[in-house]
Amino acid sequence: MSIEIIKGLMKVEEIKGASDDQTLVETEIYLNTNKQDIESILWVEARPEILNTKIIKDKLFVNGKVKFNLVYKSIDVEENINTLETTKDFKEELEIEGITEEMESQVRLNIDYIEYDLEENRIDLRALVNLSSTVVETREIEAIKEITGKENLQILEESITYKEVYGKDISYANVKEEIKVDERKPAIERVIRFSIEAKELQTLVADDRMILSAEANVSMIYLGQNQVHHINESIPFNHFVEMPGVFKDSLGEVKLEVIEGIYEIIEDDSGELRLIDLEINIKVNGKVYDHKVIPLIVDVYSTKGKVNIEKDDIILLENVNTLTHEESLNIDIGIDVQEVLDIRENFNIVEKRIIDDEIVIEGLLSVDIFYVEGTTGNLRNFKEHFPCKSNIYFDGNDGLVLDVDAKLGDMEFEIKKDILSVDNQVKYNIHLNEEKSIQSIINIEETDELIDLSTKPSITIYIVQKGDILWDIAKRYNTTIEDILSSNNLESSYEINVGDKIIIEKTIDNDFEFI
Repeated sequence: MSIEIIKGLMKVEEIKGASDDQTLVETEIYLNTNKQDIESILWVEARPEILNTKIIKDKLFVNGKVKFNLVYKSIDVEENINTLETTKDFKEELEIEGITEEMESQVRLNIDYIEYDLEENRIDLRALVNLSSTVVETREIEAIKEITGKENLQILEESITYKEVYGKDISYANVKEEIKVDERKPAIERVIRFSIEAKELQTLVADDRMILSAEANVSMIYLGQNQVHHINESIPFNHFVEMPGVFKDSLGEVKLEVIEGIYEIIEDDSGELRLIDLEINIKVNGKVYDHKVIPLIVDVYSTKGKVNIEKDDIILLENVNTLTHEESLNIDIGIDVQEVLDIRENFNIVEKRIIDDEIVIEGLLSVDIFYVEGTTGNLRNFKEHFPCKSNIYFDGNDGLVLDVDAKLGDMEFEIKKDILSVDNQVKYNIHLNEEKSIQSIINIEETDELIDLSTKPSITIYIVQKGDILWDIAKRYNTTIEDILSSNNLESSYEINVGDKIIIEKTIDNDFEFI
């Protein structure tokens, strides 16, 4: 019977490069009046957005824009809180060695700091943007999973655990909702600030689709009856991402990005501006995967005849372990708060490493607070980055590759005397991977050349050398592991040691054909 081979495909995702960079975005806003008419600038916000990315060999090009929103208090008694907006595009060229056009990039933006200078008839704005970039390659690896057809064929398998990517897709969730201002608050006269954040609640995978449960968190600060008021609403929504070929109960992962949020203030039945008509467009970047354990055939030989084999080096990240860890984040901020209008938090991982028996993760918690000051009643904004460090016990080696994802929980705050206490927790999903190189069999052919054992001695005594395994010894002497164990009265679980004397008996083929 001829040799039959069964091949399979592995779809794996590898990180091919990463970069952490910064770019300074500068622009200006020209005033209709002069700076003497501005009593104070209450805050300046900057929101970065990616327009597109492109990879050319060893370089990642990022095109984006920063939307600036400036709120100031004027000397004018009537309508003394005003807003100004402008947008500035930016282009950045990132050097990442080894990346090529067919790979895909993942870029995250956040604002490090914002500065402004008030001139005679303009305001100069500067925002330092952090760009955290990762370039990944998804490739299909073909390897032999099974060989049949020859009884005297010896096969060596090695099991590997890897991340199999079943599907990826980018889609857009369109959320429409109408929010009504509470009757206890005045109607909307003028909007000062409007923002939206998207938050994942749960992701499930069914056959051929991924099911996302999420919410859009809407914040609005407005003027009504010459006072500042706020609205904070969470709008739940579900979104289905079609992914043909994915399987139920696989692992799903999404990244959400608010592309556009449009609102219109309309009148209610009584003719007051109490209704907010919303349309929100959210980009959903979804991926479905699983950690699979498969055997790969890494070596083959025959005890009777010579076979030709073709090997290929497979380099992949083998998943060694997966951990989850939650860390409490408790911060006391020394500000005098009468009322909190909105709080936004963001968490970024700065560094991750393994030291001795610990996984060390260092991050920055960014807090952005809009509030009414207690003593003056003025509108204020507080921005700050707080360093965080987590030390997670790990019983392993320091040669592993860390893949860490961090997600914030539900934030809570408490107003105390001259202190605002903010509590949250960050949840880490930690994948511990090891770069592994395997010579996998990709093809095998029979030959007509038989192995001549006639010149070999009946018994050979072999002394085990450093690095020897029973497979190598059996292959060298055209026998089998089972025959060696039997000749030496050893159990199948026995592990050879350097210096062991191994008896190898020549096996004679006693099969005769009678006519």
